[in-house]
Amino acid sequence: MLFLTLSAVLMLTAACSQKSENAYTITGTAEGTQDGDTIFICEMQGYFNMVPTDTAIIKDGKFEFTGECEGAALRWLMPIHAGEPTTMAQFILEKGDIKAELIKGEGESKIEGGPNGKLYNEFEEECGKIGQQMDEPWQITSDSTKSEVERQAAQVKLDSLQKVMVAYQKKFIIDHVPSACSDMLFAFCSFNFSEEDNEEILKLFGEKQPNFPVYKAVMAEKKAQESTAIGHEYTDLKMDDPKGKSIKLSDYIGKSKYVLIDFWASWCGPCRAEMPTVVEAYTKFHDKGFEVVGVSLDNEKDAWVKAIADLKMPWPQMSDLKGWESEACAVYHVQAIPANVLVDEQGNIIAKDLRGEDLLNKMGELLP
Repeated sequence: MLFLTLSAVLMLTAACSQKSENAYTITGTAEGTQDGDTIFICEMQGYFNMVPTDTAIIKDGKFEFTGECEGAALRWLMPIHAGEPTTMAQFILEKGDIKAELIKGEGESKIEGGPNGKLYNEFEEECGKIGQQMDEPWQITSDSTKSEVERQAAQVKLDSLQKVMVAYQKKFIIDHVPSACSDMLFAFCSFNFSEEDNEEILKLFGEKQPNFPVYKAVMAEKKAQESTAIGHEYTDLKMDDPKGKSIKLSDYIGKSKYVLIDFWASWCGPCRAEMPTVVEAYTKFHDKGFEVVGVSLDNEKDAWVKAIADLKMPWPQMSDLKGWESEACAVYHVQAIPANVLVDEQGNIIAKDLRGEDLLNKMGELLP
């Protein structure tokens, strides 16, 4: 028989409570489908690339999804019949009950969601109105048959309307704090805002809605950026080397005048193309006090070990073999590779992302 301590019971109760608070149910019908057809929840990645995140089977003409959603997210419902989508209907995924009536083809589907869905519809409608006003001047600016004076006047109007759009977006986000919709819209609109506007909104989020996912992700990224900024002290990493021995960055930093923490992977073409330059820098400056520590974002040990040999990398190597889920990515804010961080003998970051001649020139300055 299993017995739980009071604290364990309280933890389980809290976990279950949290789970139920974020639960959603999507029910509905899809015109133009048959029993056994599939319907997807999709998110958009890149330029109109629909990626399924969940699937259900249509039965008795109906479908149902259940799950959990922290905050709010823009998604699409896409039923499939005979291998082709019958429609794509946009909605806001959020906790609570969502009801959908999906109409085949160009017909207008009806999706009734929660409060964040209603807020998003209001936001989209107003942005659409401003966008319609921008259509005519945009066409004029793109029309080579128009005079320069006409195109310049249209551009002035277009710029003015763009400012109206951005001001509306900022006001809407601020006016609806705290809400998951404001959090979601910040992800969509922040690139339109000035740095001062973004800081103002983030400050407000921190005061009134600090637990929504976009805010937490932005603040985590800011923290990672700050912790790896030039002038900051490096953060230690502990992983296995190719022989399975646990090593740390601190085993090397402070022992040499300069250490290059080099992020790479065997599957990364640009990394492999860059590696001869790193080898050249190591060969020229190692005896003068230059060390390299490779941190691999590989998943497969055999591929990692083979690449080390093929690329003739004599320096220490470490990896947790977790790919993009590696601790290194989070700690050093690695979003693309190749990437590197140069650390001095005191453990301070003095340069980042030195590639090609920049790496050779920098080491030539530091270790003439």
